[in-house]
Amino acid sequence: MYSVLGASTIGFDLARLAGGAQTATVLRTALAADSDLLLRLAARHPGDEVRETWRRARDEAVASGRSRLGELLPRAGEALVEASHGEVKLLRRLEQSPLGDVAALDRLVRSELLDWTWLHSGPLAVQDPQASLAADVLADAAAAAFLRGVLPDDVRRPMTVPFLAVAGSDPVPETGTGLPEVDRRLGVLADSDSEVRQAWRRVVDEQRVHTAAWAPAMHQATWALSISERLRPSCDAQLAAVGAFSKAGFTGRDAAYGVWNALSGVLAASAVDDLLSAAEADALLRPWRAVYGCD
Repeated sequence: MYSVLGASTIGFDLARLAGGAQTATVLRTALAADSDLLLRLAARHPGDEVRETWRRARDEAVASGRSRLGELLPRAGEALVEASHGEVKLLRRLEQSPLGDVAALDRLVRSELLDWTWLHSGPLAVQDPQASLAADVLADAAAAAFLRGVLPDDVRRPMTVPFLAVAGSDPVPETGTGLPEVDRRLGVLADSDSEVRQAWRRVVDEQRVHTAAWAPAMHQATWALSISERLRPSCDAQLAAVGAFSKAGFTGRDAAYGVWNALSGVLAASAVDDLLSAAEADALLRPWRAVYGCD
């Protein structure tokens, strides 16, 4: 399941999807939304009947054999020809299989990104009615982008209209994450050229031997985020990175082969470097230092 704490996982899926950057835009908007924005989104709600029509079309498209979501993700290339059969199957699964789905996106928007809109009374909780309508608009736009290439255009485009009518002229991703070091790194990444992209690919291959140190360091960074006040900004950073990753010219295959995980670790360390040991920070920042020769 997608979650604010597991934003790296969301990013991994979105970095591999054709509509991933657009999905991240919607999610960042939901994450930064205030009461005024939610009221404006709610006012654009298309109505339950229209949304039900979209839902049926969406479910039919996803279920159809000719439009499986996995087909949108990049396939293994000629470089896999010499790999063993088992390795090929595993790599293709990594490239073609999203970890989440539209239902997970919906829960993320309603229950996590808009968690502050829920009204609690003992064990019961209900979302503010206007926030619930706004969540519908956000979830529809996120799903339309997530399913780009699966949904027919005559369904996908209308699903985004209510969202774009409110947020389209003032996109959240033009703003920073509130974490200066993260914003600096994302700016550097977004300006990558072919030489830098090749350096990332080479470094990721060379540093696979350090995976044993990377995984526990990433776990520690995630734990540190969970106890700090930087969890939501860090989630925003991972979502913003999807756009920077795409702007830099990286592909879904790059994400599947390790570049996304390396970048995600760099951003996590940048968000909580003061809460990590020197060894943990080094394990996560090592790819960045190897590519750019500095912090």
